[in-house]
Amino acid sequence: MSRNICVVLFFSTLFFAVTACPGWVGHAAENSSRPGSAQAEYLALPLGSAAGSGGRTLERWGVPFVDRVLPLVQGGSAEVSVGGRAERIFLLGMTDAVKAADDADEPPYSLHAGSGARSLPGYGWADPRDESYRFFVGDELGRIRVEYVDGTSQVFPLRLGEGVWWGRAFYDFQEPFPTDAQLQQAFAGALRLYPAKPLEDGDYVAVIDPKQVAIRSITIENSQAKKGTLVIKGVTVESRDAGGITGAVALTPGVFPEEFRRFMQTKALRPLGADEAQTQQGLTRLKNALYSSDEQFSGLRVAASVPAGYEGPEVSFKGAVYAEILSNVFRYNLADIAAKIDASGMYHTSTKGAISWGGYRGFGTFRKDVGGYYGVSYTRDMGRSLGELAQLGDLMTAERRADYDLRMARRYATDPALQYKGVQLPPHWGMLVNEQRFPSFENDGQGLTILFLYKLWQRLPDRDAWLRDRWPDVKAAGDWILWQFAHPEISGAKEGLLHTTGESANGDGYSVYPDAICMHALRDLAEMAESIGDSGSAERWRERADLMQAAITAHYVVSDPKYGRVWTLAYANWTHKGTVLGPLIFEADDEGFAPQDGDAQWRAVDEATYQRLIDAYSPFGFYGQSMGYGQGFVTQSALLLDRMHDATTMLDWAAKEIYDPRLGSFIVPEGVQIDPTGRYWFRIGDLGNGVQEAEIMKMLRLVIGVDDARPDRLQFFPRMPYDWGEIAVSKYPVVFAAGGKLETASLEYRLRRTREGMELRMAADKDLGPVAVRLGPFADRPTAASVHVNGATPDGASAEQSGDSWWLRFTVRVGTAAGPKKQKKGISEGTSPHDKRPDDTVASETRPMVGSCCIREGPAEFPPALSR
Repeated sequence: MSRNICVVLFFSTLFFAVTACPGWVGHAAENSSRPGSAQAEYLALPLGSAAGSGGRTLERWGVPFVDRVLPLVQGGSAEVSVGGRAERIFLLGMTDAVKAADDADEPPYSLHAGSGARSLPGYGWADPRDESYRFFVGDELGRIRVEYVDGTSQVFPLRLGEGVWWGRAFYDFQEPFPTDAQLQQAFAGALRLYPAKPLEDGDYVAVIDPKQVAIRSITIENSQAKKGTLVIKGVTVESRDAGGITGAVALTPGVFPEEFRRFMQTKALRPLGADEAQTQQGLTRLKNALYSSDEQFSGLRVAASVPAGYEGPEVSFKGAVYAEILSNVFRYNLADIAAKIDASGMYHTSTKGAISWGGYRGFGTFRKDVGGYYGVSYTRDMGRSLGELAQLGDLMTAERRADYDLRMARRYATDPALQYKGVQLPPHWGMLVNEQRFPSFENDGQGLTILFLYKLWQRLPDRDAWLRDRWPDVKAAGDWILWQFAHPEISGAKEGLLHTTGESANGDGYSVYPDAICMHALRDLAEMAESIGDSGSAERWRERADLMQAAITAHYVVSDPKYGRVWTLAYANWTHKGTVLGPLIFEADDEGFAPQDGDAQWRAVDEATYQRLIDAYSPFGFYGQSMGYGQGFVTQSALLLDRMHDATTMLDWAAKEIYDPRLGSFIVPEGVQIDPTGRYWFRIGDLGNGVQEAEIMKMLRLVIGVDDARPDRLQFFPRMPYDWGEIAVSKYPVVFAAGGKLETASLEYRLRRTREGMELRMAADKDLGPVAVRLGPFADRPTAASVHVNGATPDGASAEQSGDSWWLRFTVRVGTAAGPKKQKKGISEGTSPHDKRPDDTVASETRPMVGSCCIREGPAEFPPALSR
């Protein structure tokens, strides 16, 4: 008997009239050699506790069904007692859902929430260690067990891609299936359901050829390992016995199409153990057609490509194919960020018309022209994205956005509908910039927006006038943080910590991530205040920032028995609990890229926290379930901790997660799912989701290493992955202090690996003065002779070990001319081991290397719907 449902069905003697149905006559003829009478009847089995009740009659490819969902639950089973012989068993549905329900495959639906129906794949942003939410082709989602009265049984495994498939979700998000012949063939070859294509109602038909022995029971079993349930929406048996099933409904079949006849003869569900090798081959072909894998990158070369109208820094990475991909990633995502800002100044979290892989419940297919979050402006996405845009030189776009932000912040102070707990709140930014809501204590978004304003202000040529004109609004941004501490009964702030209602504090709590960025934001604002003579505000903000740092240390640092002092996981959020990396990655925004730039006490905590995180998830180097909060955060941390062997693997993974050679797009997806073996992965969410692509941009800036976080002391700290041979940039903006004032310049450099070590050539369009330089990584301890800078060995170079690598540190003056006159260069003189062409040339002493790092070949060859 079933663990959950026992529907007892018994046969009574019935004699059937001959039906003049062409479909039935043909089907009877093809089975006339089987035991039993010469006639067959189609009986719809009752699937609920009340025999024969409910459901509408429908027909699928000639097979009649009564549409009644089998009430299965996760991990459960349902049994039907039979007691007679059947020629065939037909099943309708054969999909998987979060919950079995009568309307499991029907709208309404939300593109934000998922795949377009309630029959959904597992939740893509669940804990990465919980494989119950991850569904890949070949996973067994359940079984059908047929028990016979002679004591024998047959088991039919329901493997994803063979005996079960996604229902309405496949119809709503079916690209690239309609045009991908390889995927179509692989799907048809593996699937034992009819038809092998997307269906609007999401219901497939399966056939079982049982033994010609009386059946005692049929049991449908859900997998114990997966969070979901099979959806069976009808079961009809074809019987030649001179008997009937009490409670079943006798139905008249329709005409069986010839294609369906062939399917019945060749694609019935497979008993466990039969044709196993052939089945696995078919499922592997389907995996290779649907998913990404390392095989797609073997021997791949990716040409340099530039988006139409691109005016940002020219960047080139050379070496492994992953370097080539990430060069294009830099350019295309910088352009995509700028494209998200419309004429009014509003930043859109999704790119207009961007494709979607089914929200967080996708399974590898996508839909064009969605732009899932285009209508909203998430503050944290906007803050990081616009900060990157400002630092990389697009000041006009960033300035237009800043004015929009400041204007929108005032609404909390002026709109009576936005009162909270009976109080009109001061100006600030909540979760959404364009749609004010409450509670609105989105403190990470507040801090990141302030950081953006600070980076923009540093780079504006008329920064003083700009800031004075906007000072009441800018000042309000800092005062909002102080207001929360002054009104804990409203804000929930306590013990020197902010109460955050956004995702960075797991929806409602206290987290080091928003507190750390707000601490830095107050210090940034203090610097801005002092520049225009508001010393009072500067003093108050710095005092609160110091108090916050002490409270963060006192309350968020805990002792772990294995790792020692680490940042607490309480209220940590995002897919890999990446919020705990906030203190480390925010220091790079404000303090600098060098290991010693941050707080020494926090450094040890950051290192232990990083180690705890990478030990917890596999495969090593893959954190792309969310591309910004995961892959971006963790790779930035590896770079800043000088864990360059780690970072090399992580950067390779980032390239593989972003670029699918079949699509040709370099825009960052929102997330990526990976199978337990680490061999296959597919993208989820939307293309170009704001914070995800912005954190990848910051990751690449850390690799490039131009560090003007503190303009009064420029640093150049490139971190070249071990499988790269060259980094080259030109037109790269840098802000620096000269004569007590901030100025901007355009920098260019080329850094190559050589047989001896590294060769650097660097110049700018202004005299930057002395610049602290550190080159590496080196696997072994380098000497001063290991590097050449502008044609000479640097003076005063010293080797240091940091992280898992060696580095060479020195100071060099960077001016408007660099290096010896142009000369031929052979391999022994410094050619990259990845580019051994003896006719390469180096830069002239009087002419900078403008344009040498980037080949302009026009837009990439994208499918029209993916082109930006």
